[in-house]
Amino acid sequence: MEKTALFLNLTGMVLAAALATTLIAHKLHREFPFFFTYVVSSVSIAITRLAVSGSYQTFFKVVWTTEAMYAVLSILALHEVFRRVFMAFFQRWWFWLFFPLVVATILVLTVVYHLGNPPAQANRVISFILSLGTAVNLVQALLFLLFFALIAFHSIRWRNYPVGIVLGFAAISVGSFAANWARSEFGTRFNILFSYAHSVVNILAVILWLVTFLQPPEAEPRWTHEITPGQLLGQIQQYAQILERYWKRRK
Repeated sequence: MEKTALFLNLTGMVLAAALATTLIAHKLHREFPFFFTYVVSSVSIAITRLAVSGSYQTFFKVVWTTEAMYAVLSILALHEVFRRVFMAFFQRWWFWLFFPLVVATILVLTVVYHLGNPPAQANRVISFILSLGTAVNLVQALLFLLFFALIAFHSIRWRNYPVGIVLGFAAISVGSFAANWARSEFGTRFNILFSYAHSVVNILAVILWLVTFLQPPEAEPRWTHEITPGQLLGQIQQYAQILERYWKRRK
């Protein structure tokens, strides 16, 4: 393993361990068990990758297996935060289906896309894992839009714990999406960039989470205004249209 990659992995591992310790010290691992599992798993995954870095074939298999694990744990952590913040809406029976249906729909679409446009120099297993990673990134982006709408309605501070968790995952989604796109389009020529991008955005996300959880707890979002799920989704559609117009102008 190169010195740069080794340094990034060790830095991320130390920061993640510090974050896990902070969560335990503040007893927040009980409030966010799936997020805590994600953080602890990131430490064990980093150790495992370092342990097998001497063998290319083993390292290759471990990297892609753990990428799939990251994707699943991310979804569980995001659902945990989503349920916690939007609990008031769960009184409506259909809202229980909202998150899993969105995840399933995005996953199916990304798998179909990758099967129709297979990534360069990748077999079907890696193609599926890339699809899973892309789906997670899109879910993270969608959840960020939901929280952005929530903040706009209620003037919630960014240091709120659930908001901080989502912001960290949003940062990971941006870096991961760029790396996955490069890997899908250009193949193994971007393996180094792919690994560096993941490490850097993960470090930035962990730093953001550390800053968030080292702060005193703040009041969680409360639905103080009369707002329905339809109104909230309407706001999200407006933001999505603005982003769509922006990208069309860029093209």
